[in-house]
Formats: sequence, C-alpha cells, structure tokens
Amino acid sequence: MVYVLRMMKPVPYAVLAWAPLAWILACSSTTAHSDAPGGGAGGTTGATGGTAADTGGSGGTDAGGTGGAGGSGAVGGSGASGGTGGGAGTSSGGGAGRGTGGSGGSVSGAGGAGGASAGQAGMLGTSGGSAGAGTGGSAGSGMGGTLPPLHVEGTAIKDPNGKTIVLRGFDLPDIGTLYANAMSNASGITARIDTSLAAGLTAHVIRLPVYPRTVANSGSPSYSPAPYPLGTTAPVGMHQTLSEDDYVSKILQPAVDYTAQKGIYAIIDYHQIDDATGQSGMDAVTFWQKIAPIYANDNHVIFEPFNEPVNTSTPWSTFKTTVQSFIDTIRTAAPNNLIIVPSMIWDQRPGDAASDPPSGTNFVYTAHVYPGNWSMSFQQQVATAAAVAPVFFSEWGFVQNGSDKNLGTSDANWGPDFQMIVDGNGASWSAWVADGSWTPPLFANQALSSLSAFGMFTATWLQSKTTSDWVF
Repeated sequence: MVYVLRMMKPVPYAVLAWAPLAWILACSSTTAHSDAPGGGAGGTTGATGGTAADTGGSGGTDAGGTGGAGGSGAVGGSGASGGTGGGAGTSSGGGAGRGTGGSGGSVSGAGGAGGASAGQAGMLGTSGGSAGAGTGGSAGSGMGGTLPPLHVEGTAIKDPNGKTIVLRGFDLPDIGTLYANAMSNASGITARIDTSLAAGLTAHVIRLPVYPRTVANSGSPSYSPAPYPLGTTAPVGMHQTLSEDDYVSKILQPAVDYTAQKGIYAIIDYHQIDDATGQSGMDAVTFWQKIAPIYANDNHVIFEPFNEPVNTSTPWSTFKTTVQSFIDTIRTAAPNNLIIVPSMIWDQRPGDAASDPPSGTNFVYTAHVYPGNWSMSFQQQVATAAAVAPVFFSEWGFVQNGSDKNLGTSDANWGPDFQMIVDGNGASWSAWVADGSWTPPLFANQALSSLSAFGMFTATWLQSKTTSDWVF
C-alpha cells in the first residue's frame, strides 16, 4: 500500500519537514496504499423518558426509549446546556457517557460553535432520558437508535435479530496527524468526519488509523506528528511525545465517541506496515493489551489488529501463529467485538487465512485492493475467503488516469468492475482515504472543497446503499 502526504504542493514520495511539529509522512511499497446521511429526526421518543433541556436533566428509566429530545434536538449556539450532561436512564437501553441517553448533553456542548453537530444529542439514547438540547443550532442530521452489537454467522455479519449487515464507509488518514494539524485538538478529527459526510460520503463505518512512532513501510518509514507511543523512536523533532493514556484521552477516545454520536461503526486500526512476526508484531500485542479492555463493551467498535503485514515469504501455516497472538490478546479482554483478520503480503492472502482460520469467533477477513495489485490470483483469494467467511475491504481506492503504477488506472471501468465483485460477494468495505493529499485521495484538493473522481464514485456507491443491509 502506498500513501503520500504532501504539504503545500505535490512532491512525489518526498521526505517532508513541518515545524513546530516537524514530521515526515511519506510511504511507498510494492502494493498500493498510498453518516449514514442525516436522517432528520434522530429517533423515536422514549416511552417514559424525561425531557432534559438545557441542563441535561436526570433522564428516565425506560429501557426502550431513544431519548426525548432525539435527533431533532438542536445543538446550542453556545453549547452551555450540553456540558452539564444528566443522569442517563438506568435500564438496559444504554449507558451514560458515550453520547447515550441523558448524558447526551455533552454532545450539545461539543457542538456549541454554530451548532456544527446539530441534532446529534440524544441520537444514541436508549436509556430513557433525553439528551440535553442546546440553546440554538439547526435541525438534527443524525440517525436514531443505538448501534447494535454485530456478530458473524457463516459468510455474513449479522445484528442480534439475525439481519445481514454490510458495512460501507471510508478511512480517515492518521488520526494523530488530524489532531496535530488542528493545534493538538481532536476537532481536527471530528471536523474531517463532518466534512466527509457533508461531501456525500454517507458512511456506516469509519476506519481510524492509529500510527505508532514509526511506520516501517518496507524501509521507507513514515512518522506521525502525534503517534501512539510504541515502536521504534522517530528522529528527533518528528513528533510530539504523548503517553498512552494521553493518546487515548486526547485523540482516540474523542474519535471513537464522535462516530458513536453519528451512529457510525468505528474501526480501530493499528496502522503498521512491517514484518508482523518481529518487533512490530510484539508492539501490536502491547497496543491491544491497552486498547481492547477500553472498548470491550463498545458495540460499535471493531478491531483491526495489524494494518498490513509485509511477510512476503511466510506461509499462512506459519503466520497464523502471529495472528493468533493478536486475537488471543484482544479476546482476553474483549470477547465479542468483530476482529478484522490480516494476512501476508499486505493483506493479499485472505483466502489462505479464511480457509484455515485462527481459533475464535466473529472474524472477518480483510483485503487491501488497488489497481496495481488487483490480479486474478488476488481476486481468487478474495473469492475463496468469501465462500467461507465475511470479507471486509478495509482499504481500496484508485486514481483515475493517475501515473502511479499501484494507484493509477486508465480503465474507466475499474471502479464499477470492482464494485460488482464486492457487492457480488456481499463484502463490507471502507475506502482509503478521506483527504486531498494522501493518496488515493477521496477529495480533489487540500481544501477538501470537492471530491475526486474516486471520491465521487465512492459517494455514489455509498448513497445507493444507504439503507441496504443496514441496522435500521
């Protein structure tokens, strides 16, 4: 996978410096890498849930409600009402603190600047009490109802009612970069999500890449300006120094919470590109020892243990032991979350993995696809996997008429042909990448004012499937 972050103007595969948080972020390899739309009202009123305006109130206790204020609740111009929150309903509908029920007041607070996240308060409440509305803002744009836990049955992802679910969405660039570029504020992440949704990328799932200190990338390392503190130390001046707790509280947690508020599933992706059987694999285990317990009870969180194992000469029979170590680490704390299983050669051997699966349940198998690697043998690997398990393309993309041998294609039918294969296999997917500089870009420019040809194709695909194979 090849992805490139360029500053000011395109500099192919350049090494970049940025001050005061000087950093480098350019990668290459032999393979290519480079909201659900607003539904108006945010859900039905809780059967006995109290209405908690301004202060967030105490909430109700009914199990089935979605919050009296619901998705149409306005988000305050000042957001003062949201900050105080309120006690969430106490029954099984949902817990406080993650944008649910009575605690939704905090959502209004976050939207204070002009009601940017209008109507999201109360969107996820099933605890009975309504989310506190702000004092201004515009009509809600979120979907109603909590996101149910997902599980795997045979070749399908399903909800608790047995309905087949297909997740479709997009990948953010490194969330540490978005945080750093917003003056070390998580608003850089939430704003990128909002911009992408507003552009028509109506996602049901968003992938959140978490970069370690150094992404090895086959000898062409990249460095996040705000990495998770694991792995090889980057050159001096390449990034901020954050503790694990600081990274979670300042970067990852706000991103995960915001997807929940939007009614969107989130993939936490440990974004390393390296030999997974070595130190980078051990670092991944350390990462999941910390992260899996935090999100074990989060229905909307999916785990991707290792972005792209290189391991070009390692057979699955050997590599399976490494993957099992990731899974065992996660399952010690989080027995139920979906896990996206990686494979060798930049995730190009899903058929090998699915045909001889690791021990455990609730696995989906990933494939990272770009024009330069989408060979007939890779397509057969996907078909083999899809015959026995769900497939999740957690990266794919293209640059129409691009010159990069891995990302570019002059074939006007590449996108539609890929879509036919993906839909034909009932596969889930997230498109790489919601940016105008990282490649292949979903946006046409760094201002993010319009979509690229790839972005327009993706938006059309997403919009055509807004209510297909979905939880509501």
